[in-house]
Amino acid sequence: MELILDPSFQALRAIPSLAWVPLLLLWLGIDEAPKLVLIAIGAFFPVYMGTVSGIRGVDRKLIEVAQLYRLRRPALAYRVLLPAALPSLLTGLRNGLSLAWMFMVAAELIAASKGLGYLLSDGRETSRADIVLAAIVLLAVLGKISDRLMIKLESRLLSWRDSFANSVQDLP
Repeated sequence: MELILDPSFQALRAIPSLAWVPLLLLWLGIDEAPKLVLIAIGAFFPVYMGTVSGIRGVDRKLIEVAQLYRLRRPALAYRVLLPAALPSLLTGLRNGLSLAWMFMVAAELIAASKGLGYLLSDGRETSRADIVLAAIVLLAVLGKISDRLMIKLESRLLSWRDSFANSVQDLP
């Protein structure tokens, strides 16, 4: 499956995400749909790369033990591959989330009548640095909150891991 999909995904990944904007506007019009698709395109590749990297990095010995226990493919994926690849997958999600914020602003700067990107654009056009700075600060706060939520999710999902990060949290 990877031999079929990966070359196509790598070719699509080489295209700058903002290059899709004219085509998305032509196909989907000027409403929320092209913005959502642009955000999805921008966030997809870090998640994909993290997932693929995590799966490729699974220790072969884990697969061999699972085969000794005669785990079928679904059980192998759920019980071995997913837990072993989860750290990389979550890193990809975290990177994708930060890019999603960036693409949301970019999409709203291009064609929007509301939202933080519109607020940035409107503040620039009306020479209101206070509005621009307020929008930037709000984006920073929202980005930090979403990143902290991802870190909490990561620590909850990976609490089983015996890692340096977990040992640092346990220190007094």
